[in-house]
Amino acid sequence: MILAIDCGNTNTVFALYSFKNGIKQECCWRINNNSKRTADSYFPWLLQMLTLSNIKIDNITGVCIASVVTETLFNIKNLIIKYIKINPLVIDNNIFDLGLKVNIDNPEEAGADRLVNSFAAKCLNLSPAIIIDFGTATTFDLVGEDGSYNGGIIAPGVNLSLEALYLAASRLPRITLKPLSNENSIIGKNTINAMESGIYWGYVSMIEGLINKIKLLNEYKSYKVIATGGLSELFKNSLPCIDYIKEDLTLIGLVNLYLNNLKNKN
Repeated sequence: MILAIDCGNTNTVFALYSFKNGIKQECCWRINNNSKRTADSYFPWLLQMLTLSNIKIDNITGVCIASVVTETLFNIKNLIIKYIKINPLVIDNNIFDLGLKVNIDNPEEAGADRLVNSFAAKCLNLSPAIIIDFGTATTFDLVGEDGSYNGGIIAPGVNLSLEALYLAASRLPRITLKPLSNENSIIGKNTINAMESGIYWGYVSMIEGLINKIKLLNEYKSYKVIATGGLSELFKNSLPCIDYIKEDLTLIGLVNLYLNNLKNKN
């Protein structure tokens, strides 16, 4: 099995995929990022997750990592090398050629996860596409038919906005986001409902508005819209502009990159 690891700004996702009869996710775990968490601290947690899933560590035959956080990448690489005894394939902004065109002013600025998403869309025959990734930031990426990365939009993420609202306004409580129905949910009758409406419907409106603006450009009007990331399911019933939801798009891209690299070596 291949262990795919996506190191984001807030959380790191570990997922195991089998690949003998097509790529299939077997299990998935998420842990918050902490730059002080060492390889020795990660290992007992990972071992416990594997044990709970009835998987032996020896079943892991390959590891692929995408990271946008240098400190987290350093510790996780040490984890893999020290305890799993595998030299991982690392996708970051500078050291790995994905074989994709990066059509932006400074290609080195493109985040590893965004490039991996582009690769995944091509592998899944979903390109050309607009990929919406609901992470710490909400990103919109334009992927050409050949899988090329053609730029995008970066907006604050949902949870980041919730936290900013709580920290900046002294009388507003901390809330968690939940999906709202179209019936009587726009106008809040109390502070919490008003905040929930503002964040949820505000993001729905932002996403709809940006997708509409992108599709006003003639070259993008036929692009499919793919949503990914942990919060993508939260908005699916309120965003008819989304054609596909693939929550593990980045992880699937990592597995495909690993298998491609393995094939090229052979």
